[in-house]
Amino acid sequence: MRSAFFLDGAAGRILCVGDIQSNGSQPQSAALIVAPFGEEMNKSRHVLAALVRRLADAGYAVLLPDLYGTGDSEGDFSDATLAIWRSDIDKAIEALNASVPIDLIGLRAGALLAADAVSRHTVRSLNLLHPIADGRQQLTQLLRLRLAGGLLGGEQKETAAELKQRLADGETLEIAGYGISSTLAADLETLALGNMSLGNVQTVNWVELAPEADRPLMPVSQRLVDAWREEGLAIEAAVVACDQFWATQEIAQCPGIVDKVLEFITG
Repeated sequence: MRSAFFLDGAAGRILCVGDIQSNGSQPQSAALIVAPFGEEMNKSRHVLAALVRRLADAGYAVLLPDLYGTGDSEGDFSDATLAIWRSDIDKAIEALNASVPIDLIGLRAGALLAADAVSRHTVRSLNLLHPIADGRQQLTQLLRLRLAGGLLGGEQKETAAELKQRLADGETLEIAGYGISSTLAADLETLALGNMSLGNVQTVNWVELAPEADRPLMPVSQRLVDAWREEGLAIEAAVVACDQFWATQEIAQCPGIVDKVLEFITG
């Protein structure tokens, strides 16, 4: 039965949406979905909820957790650290049936966290949905958001270098309503898909969004996909025609990404 419930995390209760009983029957597979954070999470929630429903209907035990300090879970975002989020992800995987194959699905920054979890868990497939390939890229985007907000508000001009120094000095920066601590900023900079060991995953599926489905992958994505293939990693890649719903002004639907994930992981 699909429901919302709390798991006890290391730093606070974790709200999870999903179905761990697979409609009351023994699930044959399990999936964990890792969302991005901040405003991208808010804009993505309806698409990820649709993915939860489709996976549950397909007989999956599936969970979509709000990591510590995000969504409706306990904790303040400014206190979040990579260690806490790793613990929350491990707790959610533990709540799924460990005796069946598990597929990890991550969107944007959630893809970085899902890939990071592969080093701690044996995974059937890792599904990277328009991933942020490097945590430094995520941090840069956050700082640009802060700079743009300052310009619009007519506040004293800041520079990216100044903001990075303030983080390095231990300050927490307010960005679009979220407190980015120096610890979390430093944590993000340690995450990069190209540096991660994916030896515990059988297949990797990469899904990118573009205005037309016949567009190629972005060059930075293609380089990473090619490098993984050269290393012998089984990887499939696809482009789905869809708005980048995590960044649109209005709530945008994207049934294509849900269909593609189901196609990849259910065969």
